Formats: sequence, C-alpha cells, structure tokens
Amino acid sequence: MLMRYWGRKPLKLIDELMENINGTVIDPFGGAGTIVLSALKHGNRAIYIDVNPYAWLVAFVNIVKIDAEEFRRRGDEVLENLSEIRKRTLRNDYLYYSNGKPFWKKRNAERVSQFFSLNNFRKLYSILKGIDRVETSPEVKIALYGAFCSSLFKASKMKRENAGSWGVPSYWIPKKHKEVDAIEAFKSEVERFYLYFKRNKGYRLHEDVELLIKNATSFKYNNDFILFTDPPFFDEVQYMELSFFYWVWLRESRFREIVKVLTGQSIDFKMYNEIIVNPNKGIDHNKYLQLLDKFLRKTKKIKRKYLLFHYDKEEFKQKVITLVRERWGKIRIENIEIEKQRNIGPKGGKKYILIYLLLS
Repeated sequence: MLMRYWGRKPLKLIDELMENINGTVIDPFGGAGTIVLSALKHGNRAIYIDVNPYAWLVAFVNIVKIDAEEFRRRGDEVLENLSEIRKRTLRNDYLYYSNGKPFWKKRNAERVSQFFSLNNFRKLYSILKGIDRVETSPEVKIALYGAFCSSLFKASKMKRENAGSWGVPSYWIPKKHKEVDAIEAFKSEVERFYLYFKRNKGYRLHEDVELLIKNATSFKYNNDFILFTDPPFFDEVQYMELSFFYWVWLRESRFREIVKVLTGQSIDFKMYNEIIVNPNKGIDHNKYLQLLDKFLRKTKKIKRKYLLFHYDKEEFKQKVITLVRERWGKIRIENIEIEKQRNIGPKGGKKYILIYLLLS
C-alpha cells in the first residue's frame, strides 16, 4: 500500500476469502481501502465508504489509476514555483472537541501548528498552495495532496531519528526529535508515489470502483451487494482524531473543491459520526454497541456478508457475536489469530473473529 493507515487487516485471510466472491463488494468502513483493493484484484466491482475524508484520500491514492508521468511533472512544477507565505498557524487546529474535552490521544501539545518549526511550517504551506495552483486532472491533483500529507509527519516534531512513519497513535512531541526539511520530505514522497503509480495499474473511478465519503449507518444498501467489512472497535486507535492532523492542512487548500468535482459530494470532517469507543466524545462500549446495532439493522437484508472484528477483550467479543446473531440470524463464527500482525499501541492485539451469514 502506498499510504499507510492505522487500521490492521489480515491480508492473507481477506485474499483467500475473495477467491470465492463474485459480484459487487461493498466495504462501509473502508479505511485505507485494503478490502476494496483485494476485491478489485479478484475481478470484482467494489464500493468503498468511509466517513473520514482523510481515509478516503488514503484509499484514493492506493486504488485509483493515476498518470505517473503527469504526476511527476506536476510535483516538480510545485517545487519549481514555490513562493514564501508568511504564516504561522492553521485555523481552529486545537486538539479539543467542541464539548471542551481534549482529544483522547492528546499528549504534550495544544494544537497541530505546534508540531512544526516556523521554517518547515512556511515551506509546507507554500507547497500546499503550490498544489492548489497546478493545472492538471482531478486525479493527479488528489494524488499531489496525498504526497503532501505523506510528507507532514516526516517534516514534523513528532519525527524521531530512524522512525519512518507515525507508529505511535497519539499526539506527542518526543524530547529527541529530528524533523526532515519540508521540501526534501515532499520531494521524496513525490518520487515514492511516482514509482508506485508506474508499477501499479490502478482502477478506474466510477467504472471499476466507487469511493464515497459517507456515514455507514445512513447509506442505502442494495441487497445484492456482497458486504465485506472490518469496523473500528475500541479506543486504542482514534482514526478521525488522528486524521485531524492532516485535515487541518487539507481544509486550507482546494482539496474539498477537487473531491466535489470527482464525487459530486460536498464533504466535511464530522468526528461525531464515527463509530468508535471514546470517553471524551461520550461514546463508551454500550454506546458503541448501539451504533453498531444501527449498522447491522441497515444491512440485515443483504444476502451475503462478512464481518471481520478485531478485539482485545473476550467479554466484548461475546457481546458483538450476540448482537450480530440477533440482527442477522444464522451466522458462522471463526476465531483467527494473525501471528505476524504488526501491533499499533500497547493494546494492539492479534485476535480476530470472522462472522459470516449462513445462506439458506
């Protein structure tokens, strides 16, 4: 995958299951697009849904066909035409919810702008505005925003020496940090994206795949879809909260305008639509189960469906199984442990259950 996300997926298992799937696969908790990409590689059409615009961006560059040479030319053009912008902060980038409570993963900073030195901040802002000015296809434009986002962590004070990606899912500035020059960070990401686009054929938006920024509980499902999804499950990885780091930059650009051109959607960043356990948002395990229940009711009539669930507590696993059985009827359950699964955070376990419908 070109852009990493915080979710964990048992890729081998997903690919094995896709061998027996033929039709239109829908993943309403799409994340980085792993399930949708597997469906496409196995010759299926696919529909991706996620409420998180940054997750959509990650999935877009991982999946959609991008003209590699055009992307590289426009990336070079951005760097060749930089103009200094004397700005120091991003608007409304405080790490607090609208209810006044801090982000669950907030540590030793108050706002996103604090994660960047003045020098790197101004360079990054200049790059972002350079992308805005470039004349190219919407697909290439979105890919350039993707490369920009991929450079943000490296150019931030969260970057530690010899640490390549945002591996610790929280907002903190370590005592020893070594940020990369912002221009060099963007330049290296453009090259990395170029090689990925050149190597991978990609898929056609609106023909092979639909990529939607929507709420999984409000989408109208076709009963002939094949549902295959892995919903977020507990509090260790706060997907939208962590994505805010990127969103506050993207909303300063033409990103939303270009997304509307591609999808017809006017998008926003609605943290409270996320199904996740987060005490500071007022969502405990019981509230989570209520939200999950709403999704299960919406998808009850779909004939073929697979639900992957990554868990860390046996008691919670049993509650999920009971709820799915009540809403979907006759189900089969398989327990899976992925030995080589990478951990994210101290609670990052390796246990999954696969729940699927028994066809009558």
